[in-house]
Amino acid sequence: MRLRVDPERPAPRKLERAIEALRRDQVILYPTDTGYAFGCALSSRKAISQIRILKGFDERSKKPLAMLVNELSDFGRYAVMPTSVFRTVRRILPGPYTVVLEASSEVPREMRNRDGEIGLRMPALPVCRMLVDLLGEPIVSGSVTAGDEEPALEDPEDLERIHRGRIEVVIDVGPLWPEPSTILQAQGSGFEVVRVGKGPVPELA
Repeated sequence: MRLRVDPERPAPRKLERAIEALRRDQVILYPTDTGYAFGCALSSRKAISQIRILKGFDERSKKPLAMLVNELSDFGRYAVMPTSVFRTVRRILPGPYTVVLEASSEVPREMRNRDGEIGLRMPALPVCRMLVDLLGEPIVSGSVTAGDEEPALEDPEDLERIHRGRIEVVIDVGPLWPEPSTILQAQGSGFEVVRVGKGPVPELA
């Protein structure tokens, strides 16, 4: 099922089917500020495993998926970070960043990397924020474009056809060019820039 939605002014009623799918342990395709992504509820181990399959991850792979949250307070709930790190996070978010932090005990083991860390995202795109708000928990997210693929225009009609039978709902906001998020990894009281992407690095200074 494909749901046509305004990404800047989404109507909650148009997202109802997507929320129902997430609550039924299904995977959806939805837009983020860095392109289309697979998404599921954090509480659904079944759907998290399905995203890993869709991403082509090996069964024993510890390649991380990101978690989308809606509030800065969620960073304190799902991660451990010094005050100095939080100041930077507060300054740059919401935006196209993935912040890698030590995971708290509330993060499922399958969501952590080998070092016990989690990547947290807080996109500025209103439709993303509304999805997390309506669901009432973080959304596990994995980009549609694989890391070794050349970025290409992602058309929701094409994505629906490619993933028919494996994806319950596609939230369609029109074609999007995928752009990687800027990845920042907490190091002591500061950050290491792991990947320069859509989010401007100078804002960290």
